[in-house]
Amino acid sequence: MTRLSGTTRFMFFGFVTIAAIAILQTSAPNSEGSIDRRDEIWWRSTTETSTPSQDSREFKLSNEPCPDNIPLLEPKQVESIDLELSLFLDLPGAIALVFLDAKSGFVADRNGLVYAFDSGGVLAEPVINMTSDTSNELDQGLLGMAISPDMGWLYLNRTDLSGSSVVTAHSLQSGMSNPGEGVEIIIVDQPSAMHNGGDLAFDSEGRLLVSFGDGGGLGDPYGHGQNLSTPLGAVLRLDVNPNQWPPHKPATGNPDHGPGSDPRIWVSGVRNPFRFSFDETTGDLWLTDLGQQCVEELNVLTSADAGANLGWNLVEGSRPFLGRDDSYLRRPDFEYRHGRGRCAIIGGVVVHGGPHPILEGRYLFTDMCGAQLMALRLDEDPSVLALPLHASHPVAFVAGPAQDLYLIDLASGVWQIGLKE
Repeated sequence: MTRLSGTTRFMFFGFVTIAAIAILQTSAPNSEGSIDRRDEIWWRSTTETSTPSQDSREFKLSNEPCPDNIPLLEPKQVESIDLELSLFLDLPGAIALVFLDAKSGFVADRNGLVYAFDSGGVLAEPVINMTSDTSNELDQGLLGMAISPDMGWLYLNRTDLSGSSVVTAHSLQSGMSNPGEGVEIIIVDQPSAMHNGGDLAFDSEGRLLVSFGDGGGLGDPYGHGQNLSTPLGAVLRLDVNPNQWPPHKPATGNPDHGPGSDPRIWVSGVRNPFRFSFDETTGDLWLTDLGQQCVEELNVLTSADAGANLGWNLVEGSRPFLGRDDSYLRRPDFEYRHGRGRCAIIGGVVVHGGPHPILEGRYLFTDMCGAQLMALRLDEDPSVLALPLHASHPVAFVAGPAQDLYLIDLASGVWQIGLKE
């Protein structure tokens, strides 16, 4: 190899030195810039959140007896239909499921792992591992998952180790076995490990809906449910594009809630909207909201309901709580009282072309306490059927691409709902 001359060596090392200095000088500003960029998608409370006092009005109201005028859930027992649960994916800790086609997709567990599956079952190794930055106390964890309409991105909704809700998008351009590391879409600080919401779904216009609970505390002591300047206690509707910055913005057509409000809010006044789904036929959003100590509720929302205030914490369902059921609050379409072994509604999908005609057009749901599967027909005189099917720890329902039905059980995995053979 030819030796460099003194002049050439001087110029070479001089160039290297200058380049190194330039890199060192620009690294700190770039780092600051990346932090500033993250701040653009990060909601932080502008007020300090202290520990709620047991002397607060919200706490006291949360310990009062429930009124007698709230209807108890008294479904009609149906024993004669030939339905059964068969294990589809063996994965204790499962909490969310999405399909790419009739035989493959992704299943997530609450601790932050995402697995691919195919006709042979769950693949041995996770394709996404976020356990090192996923908290799982109380209502936390990896809670929601959705596929973009173009099948190009996998979206996850989880709480990180600091307790903040974080939505990330993972590219599927390299195939389902190698999703991208993830692009942060939105970050929302949570004041506690309770009532984090956590679901995700795309509407028929390709907009992403994301649910956030009130942030916890008995009775919503922080007042998030009726505060339109915060994404907490609300369902947001977003235009998302992980290839652009910022990767989300308020969706086109969102309602205007007035000065100082968050333009991403689609509906407000929710306590813990853990699960929601779209009716594939009508496009209506079926949103369940877990109640305080008395009422579980279901809201069926059309595009005309954009901007609706669902009432919490002025009301719990249609029961007055901190205020009263004023005319501007949207009443639930279905509600039931805690009691007889029921405590937390778990939705739910509207059944079309399911395994049995008795389910057609009904909303399939359950309650975490008791865990019997039920089917609601919502009309002027709502009727509920109690099916001869029971889970252990139900957390979600999913309708597959072939109109097949699935129940996700945190204790065991994913179960298919079908006819007995």
